[in-house]
Amino acid sequence: MDERQRSEFLIKWAKRCGFTWTQLQAHPKHGLGYEMLPRKRFSVSPPEPLEEDKYMVFRHDGNLPFAGFKAGDTFYVLWIETKYGDLYEH
Repeated sequence: MDERQRSEFLIKWAKRCGFTWTQLQAHPKHGLGYEMLPRKRFSVSPPEPLEEDKYMVFRHDGNLPFAGFKAGDTFYVLWIETKYGDLYEH
């Protein structure tokens, strides 16, 4: 990621830290919220031990997504899109 993208990523995560997972689910997907996308939508493959049926997708810089999964109260980032369309077809 370039410097601006890193900054946007961290700024949005700092904002998200003030919400519960339930509250984040209620936010718009192109805001601080997220959407769930099936594994087959992604153009990249996760390592076998991290395979899930669906992944949580948040936005960081504008509508650029990053995806991962939640285990307990922790979110694990697997992929961060830096160029529109690299992670999945929009």
